[in-house]
Amino acid sequence: MQNPTAWLLFALFGLILFVMYVSLRRRWASPLVVSALGVLASVIVMTLTGLAQNNTIYQALFAGLLVGGLFSGGTVAMAAYFQSSEARQRAAQAVPPEEMEA
Repeated sequence: MQNPTAWLLFALFGLILFVMYVSLRRRWASPLVVSALGVLASVIVMTLTGLAQNNTIYQALFAGLLVGGLFSGGTVAMAAYFQSSEARQRAAQAVPPEEMEA
């Protein structure tokens, strides 16, 4: 990857994943909307990265779908796991109302 455009698009791909992860963890918007837009943007940017490397359209689409989709899916899965893990931890630390009256 010696093309500066490809490097720029790859950096944009990383930024998309980072913003998607933070958006999901902080619940800035609906998780479904953030996930859908993040996956779509990742696939598009990775396809453009493949095209910037002088690949054929089929190679670029395959790489875009595979790499963009898998990395986005992994990002969504990590965010969902840590979000549910924090929720379980908060629920376990909460004091039940019965203990507060005693």
